[in-house]
Amino acid sequence: MKQIASIILFIYSCLWSKNDQNDVQHIIVKYNGESIVGYIDSIGYDLLYYTPKDSADTDSMHLRHVYYAYNNYKKIFHYSWSFMENIRMMVDRPATLFTSSGDTIQLNKVRFRPDMLQPEVFIQDTSYKSELISLFDIEKINTDYSIMEFSAKRGFFYSFYSFLIVTALNIILNMEEGRKIPQIWNQFDELLPRLSLVGLRDTGKAYESLSFVIPTSVLLSMIYDVWKNKNEFYFTPLMEEKKFERNMYVFSFKHITKTQLSRIVYKIESTQFGNKLVGFFR
Repeated sequence: MKQIASIILFIYSCLWSKNDQNDVQHIIVKYNGESIVGYIDSIGYDLLYYTPKDSADTDSMHLRHVYYAYNNYKKIFHYSWSFMENIRMMVDRPATLFTSSGDTIQLNKVRFRPDMLQPEVFIQDTSYKSELISLFDIEKINTDYSIMEFSAKRGFFYSFYSFLIVTALNIILNMEEGRKIPQIWNQFDELLPRLSLVGLRDTGKAYESLSFVIPTSVLLSMIYDVWKNKNEFYFTPLMEEKKFERNMYVFSFKHITKTQLSRIVYKIESTQFGNKLVGFFR
């Protein structure tokens, strides 16, 4: 009789077990806010391996498509460069915070803890009351338009460097034998305004174009960012199916170039000869 009771008790405990509710689940958030719930197996140099919820098959995703990943204990264990760049742009700016529960808080400034393992946000409202709240209690943060300083910088550097690259290519393609150094100076001399103190008596022919292109590029960059609501920063999707109202990817030539070079070095280093070669230079 005791054996039968024990068997019944064992079957009952298995059927009504809540162990699956206590399992650690991982949430992978893409740049557009689409989220995948499952179990992350491992994170490699370029790929993230995971098993989707209610599936037994392992799948993978390129890390360049992942905004950040966290578990249901509210701990972040992977975040992208764009994630940290968005945080950097928000620091110490007046903002409006929208919580996941539907509340709206006007802020004098916002700061983030550097430790993203258990992310918390330091907020100070307009009455100068301060508190720490979990990043996962925030749906989005809208900063004021002082954020446009990044748009102005981007517009300036993109136009300026593009102009220099085109000028350099033009010099190389039209280089004359026997007068390389003087010709290079003459070409770049055309980019400069009249500076009599250093011997420039006339304004360069290309200076007018340069002085027009840079302000235009800055203005277009700022207009584009206002149109795309780049002062809105999203963090936690309210539902798995709901996406962010804008893509949170931060475009950067410098970061893309650095990432691609790192991938090339990684592939070279994965070979026997490449490992010795890269190791020698390091």
